[in-house]
Amino acid sequence: MDSDTLPAKGPRRNSLKQRNMLLSMRLNHDASLVNPTPKGRTRAQDRVSKNNNQVKSPVSRNNGTVVRKEVQENTEARVGTPNVQKNRSGIHRVLRNARPKLQSLKLADFEFGKTLGKGKFGKVYCVKHLPSGFICALKAMEKKEIMQYNIEKQFRREVEIQASLRHPNLTQLYGYFHDEKRVYLVMEYLVNGELYKQLKGRSHFSDVVASYYVYQMADALDYMHERNILHRDLKPENIIIGFSNTIKLTDFGWSVINNKGSKRKTLCGTVDYLSPELIKSREYDEQVDVWALGVLTFELLVGSPPFEEESKELTYKRILKRDLVFPDHVTPEARHLISRLLEYDPANRIPLKDVKTHPWVLKNKQYW
Repeated sequence: MDSDTLPAKGPRRNSLKQRNMLLSMRLNHDASLVNPTPKGRTRAQDRVSKNNNQVKSPVSRNNGTVVRKEVQENTEARVGTPNVQKNRSGIHRVLRNARPKLQSLKLADFEFGKTLGKGKFGKVYCVKHLPSGFICALKAMEKKEIMQYNIEKQFRREVEIQASLRHPNLTQLYGYFHDEKRVYLVMEYLVNGELYKQLKGRSHFSDVVASYYVYQMADALDYMHERNILHRDLKPENIIIGFSNTIKLTDFGWSVINNKGSKRKTLCGTVDYLSPELIKSREYDEQVDVWALGVLTFELLVGSPPFEEESKELTYKRILKRDLVFPDHVTPEARHLISRLLEYDPANRIPLKDVKTHPWVLKNKQYW
């Protein structure tokens, strides 16, 4: 098994306090977080991971939050500044001017608005950066929880990967900072919230809207795969809607560097979106994201995943049988694309570049 996950079971070599101090030191001094390398290549590609025989179970959609307190307290913090493109926004200027040094911040610099979302390892808020007036999203994660779940490597990899990505359909990480109790990621804010909530509010999308969303996700995943990065957790909850139906993929907690020709074996992701090779614990590559795009396309048009069942075990059985049943309203062109994305053999799945020129996409593109 690879070392993508670090379960917290068993005796710990270091106390939580020692590991907390170590994480803080790494956040302050790790150059790979402050100055990520260009074009999606991170220093993680130059490191050889040690094997780990433990596997983390996939998560369900009903994730609870691990941030147990509101983050309004006035504590001193420090900020790291990934390389960002020039931008007129105030917060970009603040972060850019701070580089390469770390700039002291306190949470009082942010005015908190509504809670945007909750995940297993974090809670996301809409905030206003008071010195600049810039509206952004702030993801708060308890250091204690990071230690207890033993996800220090996973968290640092998430920051490193997201900081290296620049694509219109991937949420941008502006910077990060931390205080004694928590780590905070300052990210791009999109006004219309999760795609999942929009989908559940209307049961399903039209072909025009769904094809536009699929086109954008195919382009974003293609960009990541060209840089040897797997997302591994594509689903409506991890897609945010902005202006003019622009969507952006977020939550890179399961993302990983995967050099060309390499295979992985860690079981991760969300049950309904797992590919057959993941369920069967076989080695896999970027084709797991292609399968997930097929599941997403079906869910956008139908309102539910294609293999959804009451239990995980029944869902697994349907996935392994490729028990794909289309409602009558799904068009032949859409069925063809979904079927090509959900090929059982990863080698037979449609390339992401071909998704963007598929007849179903081209037929609806004129109405976007």
